[in-house]
Amino acid sequence: MSLPAASNIHLNARFKSRPVTGVERFAWEVGARLATHHLPDLGEIAPEQPVQGLKGHAWEQFQLPRQLPRGAALFSPCNTGPIAVTRQLVVIHDAAVWDCPDGFSTTFRHLYRQLLPRLARRSRAIATVSEFSRQRLAHWLQLPAERIAVLGNAVGPEFTPGDPAPPTDAKAGGPVLLCVGSLDPRKNLNRLLRAWLDLHAAGRLPDGARLHLVGGANPRSFAALDRVEDHDSIRWLGRLSDRDLIDQYRRADAFIFPSLYEGFGLPPLEAMACGCPVLLSHRASLPEVGGPAHDPAGPANGTSGAALYFDPESEADIARAIERFLSLGPDQRAPLRTAALARAATFRWETVAARTAEVLERI
Repeated sequence: MSLPAASNIHLNARFKSRPVTGVERFAWEVGARLATHHLPDLGEIAPEQPVQGLKGHAWEQFQLPRQLPRGAALFSPCNTGPIAVTRQLVVIHDAAVWDCPDGFSTTFRHLYRQLLPRLARRSRAIATVSEFSRQRLAHWLQLPAERIAVLGNAVGPEFTPGDPAPPTDAKAGGPVLLCVGSLDPRKNLNRLLRAWLDLHAAGRLPDGARLHLVGGANPRSFAALDRVEDHDSIRWLGRLSDRDLIDQYRRADAFIFPSLYEGFGLPPLEAMACGCPVLLSHRASLPEVGGPAHDPAGPANGTSGAALYFDPESEADIARAIERFLSLGPDQRAPLRTAALARAATFRWETVAARTAEVLERI
């Protein structure tokens, strides 16, 4: 790949051949804004052919450094980078390989636990996406927290309240709670499902109330919950395109996120940007996303907070949060929507890109 002769900063673009998750989306959004607004001569280095897994790591460690012009700085936005390059900004999004080891294969966990400390020691700059991740990485990498910059995160302009498509579900009419989560144990879907089913069995849900689940979840993955499969109050939507996901955010009465661990937590921010009230775990980085707790008795101008929080390890507390929200009338829900939109507006990709440019210019 040809590189601009005048460029002294290059993007590690290995991510462009990978499926887009939160980490890759960060790289795409920040890289585009750096090149457009902050570093017009930003170069780019990518594999000639898509490479995944260990082959991708091998390209990054051995081929990429040879393609980087002498004296140039490198921006590696997706957790890894070449150890041989010291003039580098590496963004490490979380410390989950240490904090939540059960969510990773043995090979992956071992590789990242070996790679990340070496990369952190040799790179001139390290960054992450939340204050929570900064503190956890400082602990595991044995670095002063102030050496790790916090860049933040955001969602794209397509995440707006808009006008949802007309509902097609035959049971439309009851309140809908939406959850986005994978099979990763950190996402804590088992407790949410148990709390929901307990409420349903006790007759404590409004008529027609439904829980919609988006992501890799499948009823058969929750075999221990013999009440889940084919339960008429739970709808399994699988993986959705951004367009369909946005429509789900817009249709839902509320978004619920019981995660135990997030380096940032994009789904709640996406929901808030679509004007969807959020019921949120009070763990890890999530209070940084949700902001102050909502007080239904507070002012109606949105200043009382955007999120209703709960303890994700307590099924009873998850159930209480659901009941608390569903007991609110339309006039009481409106401030939650207003506060959600106001909170989401404080997270902008342009701000993240500007912070990134400042760090890159220092190195």
